[in-house]
Amino acid sequence: MNPPMVENILSQARSLRAVTAHQYGEGRSALEEAANLLKSSRRIVLSGMGASLHACIPLQTYLATRSVASSVIETSELLHFQSNVLDADTVLVLVSRSGESIEAVELLKKIERRCKVVGLINVPGSTVARQATRAILVNSLPDQLVAIQTYTGTVVTLLLLGAAFAGELDSYPKTDLERTIEVLTRCVPEWYRFSGSWPGFFANNVPMYLLGRGPTMASVQAGALLLQEVAKVPAVPMSAPQFRHGPVEVVHDQFRVIIFGTQRATEDLEDTLGDKILAMGGKVRWIGPKPKSHLIDSLCEWPAENFPDLFMPVADVIPLQMAAYHTARWHGITPGEFRFATPITSSERDFFEPNDPRGLSRAASPKT
Repeated sequence: MNPPMVENILSQARSLRAVTAHQYGEGRSALEEAANLLKSSRRIVLSGMGASLHACIPLQTYLATRSVASSVIETSELLHFQSNVLDADTVLVLVSRSGESIEAVELLKKIERRCKVVGLINVPGSTVARQATRAILVNSLPDQLVAIQTYTGTVVTLLLLGAAFAGELDSYPKTDLERTIEVLTRCVPEWYRFSGSWPGFFANNVPMYLLGRGPTMASVQAGALLLQEVAKVPAVPMSAPQFRHGPVEVVHDQFRVIIFGTQRATEDLEDTLGDKILAMGGKVRWIGPKPKSHLIDSLCEWPAENFPDLFMPVADVIPLQMAAYHTARWHGITPGEFRFATPITSSERDFFEPNDPRGLSRAASPKT
């Protein structure tokens, strides 16, 4: 029997089928009603914490292609610094896997129904589900540890919300999603079998840079989070062009970077960047269709039948899920086991639950 995290990784196609069946079945009315809220508002704000925040990025890009501006703002920033943007002309899409993250709960208290709220959750009956103007259930299979299949299910559900907003729910997004799930069914087991050959790149405890662009910045951010929380290694997510504006100075012979070449509009630029980093002495791995440069090694074999562009951020994060799992093992760490954090962050001050003897309260922490 596979470890829990491996089961979650390998079952993503099955989980996405459950998400799809729900959104096009019992959950469709909630999706369409939420889309109508977006249409009726002058401002759209997408928000979450951790992986839930990163999952908002593909929807923001999708809306931009429809000439609709939206903002992705961390829920804590809204709570403490930017809540004034949440007015009667705004719809807040608040993403929380559990529906109980402390920042989301406190934000809902603070704004007191001042704006319309679409709550996107995977736990029906949760605080966010109860207090939102309209709640959308992702209906992903639950994760046993960190966000794996709930993350990809959230990305899909947000994109389907965008499709409902654009009146495209029954057109190409539906067929593209079906094709994505079909290709993932074949690829994910193959990627996992191959992923055991990656230790030479991941075994050293050096910072790992992740670079990409566009909607795949969701996978860049989520992949770095996985390396940090699962494998306990430092990871730096960054847009590829931002890396060129100064951070490139960190490249040396132990430098490691994963470049996402999955966005067709800029894959040539990423290919060139990979070549330049290799010439500087750094070590590069590539995610996406085979790069033109024969010098850049791919992290995994990309399918000849490429994933549809809309759902690329669902697919290209999965190799990082596997990398995080294996890196933890290679470092002697139980994958997904938390040392300080909790699956649901229920306090803005403490780590672990308030009554947990391991809790690191402010009073007990060393003075700095």
